[in-house]
Amino acid sequence: MAGGERKLHLGRVLVVDDDPAMRRTCGRVLALEGWGVVEADSGGAALETIATAKAMFDCVLSDVNMPGLDGFALVAKVREIDDDIPVLLMTGDPSLDGAVKAIESGAVSYITKPFASEALAAAVARAARRHGVARMRRRADSYARALGGADAADRVDLERRFANALERLWMAFQPIVDVATGRVFAYEALVRTDEDSLRRPDLLIATAERLDRIHQLGRTIRAAVARAAADAPDGVELFVNVHGLELGDEELYEPNAALSRLAPRVVLEITERVGLDPAIGTARVGMLRKLGYRIAVDDLGAGYAALGALAHLEPEIVKLDMSLVRDLDRSATKRRVVAAIATLCRELGGRVVAEGVETPGERDACIGAGVELLQGYLFARPARGFPSVTS
Repeated sequence: MAGGERKLHLGRVLVVDDDPAMRRTCGRVLALEGWGVVEADSGGAALETIATAKAMFDCVLSDVNMPGLDGFALVAKVREIDDDIPVLLMTGDPSLDGAVKAIESGAVSYITKPFASEALAAAVARAARRHGVARMRRRADSYARALGGADAADRVDLERRFANALERLWMAFQPIVDVATGRVFAYEALVRTDEDSLRRPDLLIATAERLDRIHQLGRTIRAAVARAAADAPDGVELFVNVHGLELGDEELYEPNAALSRLAPRVVLEITERVGLDPAIGTARVGMLRKLGYRIAVDDLGAGYAALGALAHLEPEIVKLDMSLVRDLDRSATKRRVVAAIATLCRELGGRVVAEGVETPGERDACIGAGVELLQGYLFARPARGFPSVTS
């Protein structure tokens, strides 16, 4: 490696596309992120690779339009081999019909071509994380058994950087604005660290999963939020992200824990929902509500798991993913979808937050669709402390 730096090894991704240039592009982007990449030029080749691989894949990234076995059919076949491996579809022609077909086949999400390198990296990281408690625990067990030689050196280096990231961890806050009143409704707490190699939150979270340190990361974040809350404006709520694996951390339910003492003013955003047992998840969420917390389902629109979470978790808040909000003022179809979600949530007694609002047009389109809680750069960027609203 240049400069003697050791790359992160986040896991393995199978890239499936009949276009060699697209395979190479995706492979190069993901390899630079720290993923081990295996390529397949067809759906059939992908199935053979999965069936014969000595180590499991963390994500399958597949084109939709391929000769023979297309992306939708590939998802169904993958499900017969491995029921919880996440499949992320690439498509140049997203549509509601395609989304329904993807749901039925079992894909976790899709990314629209053309896409930026950063968007691809983030989509794969998010999809790879959404593969359930059981799969992550199997990965942790596999890594533990495999440690030795170069792998052990990799882990020691990763442990060192992760420990430094926790020591240098801090929280940024971004306002959620109630446009009906013009006031800040809440602030979302967003994790940051000054450890150079793990500055990006998705890499920090992926590393915690790789090292089986999600509980440690979650406890550090909750303690940091509790400390910062002393400076929060009166009457303003705090949104805090909770990884799906944290639902198994008993410290989360301790009444005397630092964040638990603030529970009546905290909304927990439940993330990484795919693969969680609905019965267990529902019971755990019930325990959190008894402490005074309210629940939000995050990233509705980024994948399909949140649709089921609406029924299982009955959240007080639903957060629309920024992919739905982006250019909302230019898409009549998106506006109909957002308006339908807002109506459904109101009927269920909840409220909707639109994330990623960056332009006055997007703001006005959200309001027109019935969404009055807005979050994004148009109002304020995440920052230390509690920034004021600028628009």
